[in-house]
Amino acid sequence: MDKNKQRRISRRRERAGFYLNIACCLVMVLCLIIGKVTGVGFKAPDPAQADTVSDAAAEGESNETGEGGDDAVTEETPRPVPSKYDFTLSFMGDVNFDDSWATMEHLSELGGDLTRAIDSDMLSLMTGADLFCVNNEFAFTDRGEALEGKAYTFRSNPSNVSLYDTMGVGLVSLANNHIYDFGPEGLTDTLATLDQAGIRHVGAGENLTDASKPLYVDVQDVRLGFVNACNAEVNRFTPEATASSSGVLLCYDHSKFVSAVQEAEANCDYVVAIVHWGRDYVYETSDEQRALARELIDAGADVVIGGHSHSLQGIEYYNNRPIFYSLGSCWFNGKTLETYLLELHFVSDGTNPSVTPILVPAMQRDAELHIAADAAEAQQVTDLILQYSAGIWFDSYVDEDHGGHTVAALHQDADTVDDWSNPGSTEAAAEAAVETADTPEDGDTAEDTETVEGGDIEVATETDEVKG
Repeated sequence: MDKNKQRRISRRRERAGFYLNIACCLVMVLCLIIGKVTGVGFKAPDPAQADTVSDAAAEGESNETGEGGDDAVTEETPRPVPSKYDFTLSFMGDVNFDDSWATMEHLSELGGDLTRAIDSDMLSLMTGADLFCVNNEFAFTDRGEALEGKAYTFRSNPSNVSLYDTMGVGLVSLANNHIYDFGPEGLTDTLATLDQAGIRHVGAGENLTDASKPLYVDVQDVRLGFVNACNAEVNRFTPEATASSSGVLLCYDHSKFVSAVQEAEANCDYVVAIVHWGRDYVYETSDEQRALARELIDAGADVVIGGHSHSLQGIEYYNNRPIFYSLGSCWFNGKTLETYLLELHFVSDGTNPSVTPILVPAMQRDAELHIAADAAEAQQVTDLILQYSAGIWFDSYVDEDHGGHTVAALHQDADTVDDWSNPGSTEAAAEAAVETADTPEDGDTAEDTETVEGGDIEVATETDEVKG
């Protein structure tokens, strides 16, 4: 073969290799673009976002123990997504097992039998859910020192974690203003206690990575992502975790929380954002709450669930996703307060996936929790919610599957979608608090409070360290 021919062959091979490299690069870019296409909102599971990691392995063992691992959820390993499923997630508000608090003192009077403090029908609904979540508003610890200058600090003997088994609790939110009441030792003990009991947790950790990472749970092969942050203190006692110190995820600055929601949305089928916000015994939602809720939904949250106020707050829809501004208390103190168990029913027959919110009206009274005694008491709860809501309505009915009690199916009013009229006012909220709450012997407001004229409850002002 002459030298000219050899050079021509060599040049052709070089050109072929060059074009092949370009083609490979284009294919890789196209694959990346396709892989980033995702769905939004209250959506059906998306196969493009799924993975093969099991519940326990989604973050090492984090979904069972709360401890991080190396096997992160990725989008590179597709898993089959079920076309049919039927399961229930249930939520209630604040829980306090502080050994010297009204709830635990009353439990002691009842011989330690929680089934006498929470009625059997309610416990049946709690334990019957595929996953039941509450807000853990105290530290499980017998170590540490109470934070100096804080009006109310709560801790419980770690052995009391067994109460969660009776309640059927499988997940607790920890980003609140009492989880750090006994410092880093109290938080460390709480994490260890929950891990040993097999109870998932989200919103706090030994460092910022652990506190801010989403928690993934698979139910019938549908991947759920939970994120949790706190925006509840005027005087900030509860620290945000850092790269080298323990704490919670805070969201006074929304950016970290929004990023956590975006991360969850990219790696699961449904995202639940849980927020600790608002003020004690204030029924009205603030502009800050509404702005943050919308930002979370825009980031990919399918539902926003709030707490901290102990009193109920309103419900609304934004971009067809529900926002529950406060679920009130679950079993927190001795006050008489309206509350409810929130059930989210996830159903798909293969063609029409849906998520239906059902409220089970209830009352916390005398350090006990009971489903609403009758239709009138159930309506008392739903009427209170409607007073501070926009764009929703309830279909209330007696349901044998709920022990013959009255439940309320939540519906979006298409005529008033996103028409938030900011019902009520600060003064009206204070008056409502006076009418519905008992005296503050349980210490639910800070020392620096303003007493409502003519009333028997103190409504926190801007100098408060508000509990709950």
